[in-house]
Amino acid sequence: MEWANQSWFLKNARQNMEGIGPVIEWSEANKYNSFSSYKGLAYFQHYQKIVGWLDSKNDLPPPIECNLDPIAECNLECGFCITQRYLRTYRDEVGPMRRLPDDYMLYLVDFLADWGVEGLCLSGGGEPTLHTGLPQAVKRAVSRGMKTSVFTNGTCLSDEIGEALLLCQWVALSIDAADQTTYHKIKGRSLFPLVIRNIERFVAWRKQNKSDVALCFKFLLLPENAATVYQACKLAKSLGVQDFHARPPDLERADVKGKAPEFDLQRLQEDLGRCHEEETKDFHVYTVSHKFSPDLHVAHNFNRCLASPLVIPILTDGNAYLCVDRKMEKAFKLGSCFPQPRNILQWWGSDKHRELIKSIDISKCSRCTWGEYNRQIEETVLEDKMCLAFP
Repeated sequence: MEWANQSWFLKNARQNMEGIGPVIEWSEANKYNSFSSYKGLAYFQHYQKIVGWLDSKNDLPPPIECNLDPIAECNLECGFCITQRYLRTYRDEVGPMRRLPDDYMLYLVDFLADWGVEGLCLSGGGEPTLHTGLPQAVKRAVSRGMKTSVFTNGTCLSDEIGEALLLCQWVALSIDAADQTTYHKIKGRSLFPLVIRNIERFVAWRKQNKSDVALCFKFLLLPENAATVYQACKLAKSLGVQDFHARPPDLERADVKGKAPEFDLQRLQEDLGRCHEEETKDFHVYTVSHKFSPDLHVAHNFNRCLASPLVIPILTDGNAYLCVDRKMEKAFKLGSCFPQPRNILQWWGSDKHRELIKSIDISKCSRCTWGEYNRQIEETVLEDKMCLAFP
């Protein structure tokens, strides 16, 4: 099986006047992967129920995933972070509770499992491994039959945390650099050697324990690091992780200090092509651009916000919000989950929830995490462009 097409750039890349040409985001042999938005088509029946609920024809089913932010603190200073607004600039937006109580997280996990939520992703709003309750929350979710995942910057890896992470389906490591100088420049701290040692330790633990957890080296493409993306890919491969993932950031948000990045698109395309040449059956490369325009800026190829009920984001203030892209924004608050998780049942699928989704003006949204899912709902459920009655 051919995992890396050595001439992929010559055959598939075409630079045009608008920006970056067609880019292979993953290999043909690995097209059924977690980063492909075509995964959304597996949620077709859920899509139908969302549309039915929006039309007041049926109840809204539980979300497939809970995106849980356990702590609103971080030990790095990444200027591109979409939660920098309330982590550093306007800390009072979070309120008095910047950390979910340990016991509450277990209580919440039990409720989510009973409700029918399938996945639990512990992420940020903050660095989740700074929360002492993370290991037990992961273990409880796994014991209740839920799939788990963790987003981490890789700076905090105790034996207890490592033991829990080995139970996850995947762990995303937000590294964003190939060397100490670049790391310090974009993250504000000189912790690169520590992070690399932690990855090496975790890779060894994974092997020793015969764990199936997929470790993903994440690399957000920034003007400060874009020229080193190939070096980062080679570093990821040498460390023994399973995946390397590169994509542009979202710096076009009104609440992020920064501006939309401008790249040497031809050079970037060539470097991404070289990354794909590093792929093997044990090391997968993802250069994701389908949620962006050809020049890697925000693009919306849908008309309505429809897919947000696939995921419930629960934050450290004890509230849930409509969308993972609009965290800690009062206008997008769905309701309280604290101290009683069952309160969710009072407002999930309520008229207020329905009208909030219907009121969304996508022209005021930046990059949409669920953009392709929104498009799928519009074109497969509302319009049936795939003629689903004919296999």
